[in-house]
Amino acid sequence: MNHIRARIEVLDEADLQRIHEATLTVLWRTGCRLPHRRILDRLEERGAMVDRASAVVHLPEALVLAAMDALRPATPSPDERWAQGVLRGRRLTISPGNEANMVDYGALERRRGASTDVLQGIALCNALSHVRSAMPLVTPSDCPAAMADVYGYYLCALYSAKPFSVYLISPGAAEAILALSAARHGREARRPGYLLEPNGALSYDEISLELALRFAEAGGSFHIGPMAMAGLDAPVTLAGTLVMQNAYNWIGNVIAHLWGTTGSWGGGAHAVDMRSMLCSFGSPNQVLLGLGAAQLGQWYGFQPSVNSALTDACTPDFQGGFEKGVSALTALLAGASFGAQGIVGADQGASLEQLVIDNEWASYIDHILSHGIPVDDATLAVDEIAQAGILGGHIASEHTVRHMRETYWRSTIFNHECFDAWAERGGHDAYARAHQEVERILAAHYPPTLQVEESVRGELEAIWQDALAHPERFRVEAWRYTP
Repeated sequence: MNHIRARIEVLDEADLQRIHEATLTVLWRTGCRLPHRRILDRLEERGAMVDRASAVVHLPEALVLAAMDALRPATPSPDERWAQGVLRGRRLTISPGNEANMVDYGALERRRGASTDVLQGIALCNALSHVRSAMPLVTPSDCPAAMADVYGYYLCALYSAKPFSVYLISPGAAEAILALSAARHGREARRPGYLLEPNGALSYDEISLELALRFAEAGGSFHIGPMAMAGLDAPVTLAGTLVMQNAYNWIGNVIAHLWGTTGSWGGGAHAVDMRSMLCSFGSPNQVLLGLGAAQLGQWYGFQPSVNSALTDACTPDFQGGFEKGVSALTALLAGASFGAQGIVGADQGASLEQLVIDNEWASYIDHILSHGIPVDDATLAVDEIAQAGILGGHIASEHTVRHMRETYWRSTIFNHECFDAWAERGGHDAYARAHQEVERILAAHYPPTLQVEESVRGELEAIWQDALAHPERFRVEAWRYTP
């Protein structure tokens, strides 16, 4: 074995069964709000109890179980996952998030994000080794607000060397982004997906539901971000929050089943801090919710992503590193991936320096989980030990030269020098060195290089200009539900 195997569990089989049964009870007895005519029509046809005036739907157990049976993916068994190791043969990589505000290096104030920040974020994502994809780090405020998502996607389409995505605002944006995707990737390429999130307790709003159907019917898909929050839209108990998170997942999956698209199971639950009444990204409850969500999603056959590797710290400091590291590693050891990076605080803003730091610890953890301890004749080094002899050294040996690159991890921003050398170089902490790395990358790679041919650039530009010329397409009033 040359990789790390683990199976952290916080729930037993009886616990998982009770959460499952409680979810079915909630979906039938309490129901959910789905204010979308076509969805209500199809649900009623399949035996759901529908109140058109309130758009409240009571989902029968048989319908939910049918969706579970139809959408359960063919995933490795727990024993197979154990044998494959924590990363299952992959590298550990991260993806950026999207925020409204930007937090500049050393700043005690936030500012609205701009298109310059989007472009700098793309340049960083292109250059950072353990960032697998891009998205606008901020929603640009220097363009019409109703189409800021389209503009962010347009900039990614021009300049991102990696896969990219964006959070969507309106059905009009969906049409523009589908067109941009086809121009950038080709008409036959897989269509992008949509993140369907609830807008309150057991409720999805009409705009989000329309967006989900737009992507499903365009040959794409939607996946579910069940942002249940303990103490707010979910019970303060963690088991109750897992029930609500599970309910959100299976409401979305019933719709996916009825529209013939793929299913998903998201682990994006959080807890409210009872003193500040803010969503907490870094509390111990976040770790426990991640563990429970990982186990519950796997119980249904999915490989869930959970909202771990996050922090409540509003600047990259010890709190941020501790909270991110603990929750990232426990999520990985439980078999889950985790969410967006480059965020300071609980969605308080985006930070270029935080993204560099997140890339660094992702590389660190990847080295641990990918390398493990290979054992063979070369690594046991019996002949090497004999050749060096008693009181011998290995620093200049041929064996060290041959193997050191595969065993040694070198950081670009973490300190590995003695105190005197560290002080002589300025005594910078990781935050300051991350800022230096940001400046180095931007000096070399900003503005980012155009990633498309001139003909494609022209097509992308035409789609964006067409969006600018028709702001009426981005109004959401026409999609509001009326009984």
